[in-house]
Amino acid sequence: MSGQDQVTRYRTIWISDIHLGTRGCKANALLDFLRLTESDTLYLDGDIVDG
Repeated sequence: MSGQDQVTRYRTIWISDIHLGTRGCKANALLDFLRLTESDTLYLDGDIVDG
């Protein structure tokens, strides 16, 4: 993270059906999002990993 990136705080974040491991997954976009957010609760729901 650079010095200009600002973390956004949420009470709850829901992440669902990201299908990590597939050709079309957006793992880098997810990592960027997670680096720039904080939450009290993070829910992972649905198909997180495909293999």
